[in-house]
Amino acid sequence: MVKGRVGIVLVNYNGEPFILDCVNSILEQTYKDIEIVIWDNDSQDDSVRIIKQHYPSIRLIENKQNDGFARANNLAVKELLKGEAEYILLLNVDTVSDRFLIEKLLERADENTVTTGQISMDRQNRFIWYGGGELQLDQGKSIHLKMQVKNEKRVTFICGCCMMIHREIIKKYGLFDPAYYLYYEDTDLCMRWYQQGVEMYYIPKAKLWHKVGGSLEGGINPIGEYYRMRNRLFYAQKYKKYAKVNTKEIIVSVWKSLGTELIKGNYKIFKAQLWGIVDYCLKRTGKLKHRIM
Repeated sequence: MVKGRVGIVLVNYNGEPFILDCVNSILEQTYKDIEIVIWDNDSQDDSVRIIKQHYPSIRLIENKQNDGFARANNLAVKELLKGEAEYILLLNVDTVSDRFLIEKLLERADENTVTTGQISMDRQNRFIWYGGGELQLDQGKSIHLKMQVKNEKRVTFICGCCMMIHREIIKKYGLFDPAYYLYYEDTDLCMRWYQQGVEMYYIPKAKLWHKVGGSLEGGINPIGEYYRMRNRLFYAQKYKKYAKVNTKEIIVSVWKSLGTELIKGNYKIFKAQLWGIVDYCLKRTGKLKHRIM
């Protein structure tokens, strides 16, 4: 199979526990025409030293500030597209790829088709984290289908954890909206692809293991909940007319979430979600670019 060079982007932020497993699994791929760029978002751990020590030939870009997941990917992809990369593979740094991942993703990917793989939470692929995905237009969100599926299928949502994208798609439609900073940037991008007729395919034979939560230390945390809350509202407003978003239902959902965290005594989560709502309102007035929690 000759598909051209694949440029692989890893955005690293405090990825010390994951970086070796991630990069080693990429270097063991059956598809060999690859180029890796690691974009470091001002990590405060020892991951940059580890990268330099173990992978001196891999291009490492050390950013002097944390620009967020969306903008960092955009900038790294821009660097790769200056070269010979025909395809771009976006991968989370807290993933381990099966050795056939790239090969299987490329079988379906082309100038109008983006592909992704089966993403599991364990090495044995028993617990599926992503088995396909859907845009829920009226709800202002996207969902993962956490099920075993044997056959390839067309989907309407691909998570940013693993995306194989032809360079022509990026040239035509761009990549992530940096306004999201973190979370929902992939939902927004898939919505734009969906509107433009770009096909998205889930390839279950392309497998990877995702250590969910990576640099945010997994689970439910204030940083993640802040951005999920703020960006869901931002996304719903952005596509309100096209998607016929049920605004009333979203508002009810938001307040239920706040109430649940308050009742449980999860005050840090409650505060983070509340700030997400406040900052969404401020963002609409142009008074807030983004808050880093």
